[in-house]
Amino acid sequence: MYFARAFHIDLVSLAQSTGPVQFQETQRKFKLSRNVAESDVSVSAHFATAMANLALVGAGAQQSVVPKDPVALRASILQKHSCVSLPALLAWCAEAHIPVLHIHQLPGKKMTGLVVREDGRFAIVLSKKGTPAHLLFHLAHELGHIANGHLQGNGFVADEKIGGTDAGDADEKEADAYAIRLLNGREVSYGPGASSVIRNGAALYKAALAKATQERIDVGHIILNYGNAQKNHALANVALKSIPGESDGIKVVNSAFFQTLDAGKLSDDQFELLKTATGYSA
Repeated sequence: MYFARAFHIDLVSLAQSTGPVQFQETQRKFKLSRNVAESDVSVSAHFATAMANLALVGAGAQQSVVPKDPVALRASILQKHSCVSLPALLAWCAEAHIPVLHIHQLPGKKMTGLVVREDGRFAIVLSKKGTPAHLLFHLAHELGHIANGHLQGNGFVADEKIGGTDAGDADEKEADAYAIRLLNGREVSYGPGASSVIRNGAALYKAALAKATQERIDVGHIILNYGNAQKNHALANVALKSIPGESDGIKVVNSAFFQTLDAGKLSDDQFELLKTATGYSA
């Protein structure tokens, strides 16, 4: 039972002495790069689903609806925060009783993010390493899947990759557009001004900080948006290092998760499973 719970396995198939072990039957949507097959990601997705379902046990009350309009969600967050940053978006998710956790070590190929639906409630699992700015966009993208109704029954949407030219079906484009508007207030792709050329990371950080302060946008997101638009990710990564106190995004996510988790609703085994999966230590 412990093993079945941890890997989202059908307990009856596990108990039988003959026949293959089967994952639980759920709605499954895989968003994959061209050279990645569902079988590459399936075990990781089901393990993440099992952990997400445990997180839902400790999430407690009825969830709030994720607004269909990302600008409305942005406006709500800006009532309490200076911009839609990773801590601000995690705080909104906590208030909405939508658990968000990060699992870096997966039993199969790594995913970027996953949305789980169970009995009308949602949980989000992030998996790639990154700065808070990286994980901010991944989280906003997964909220876009929820807001746009991409998962109608129990199951998951597994994003092996977010963004890029080879990860663009209709749902992915819709989730990306939702994330951009949530973080910026409008559809935007940042680039240098007509009379300026950004040649180094310090200059990019300075320009991004001015824009972030003026328009209440996360400075790290502006830097990553610029790097993606200009196809200069190396410059963006250098600029991110100029952000004061820029920390490990994984710690930001999992610290917020365990601070809001109602451990009293979980058994000791369930709580230990979540701690082991996330690598969390208080």
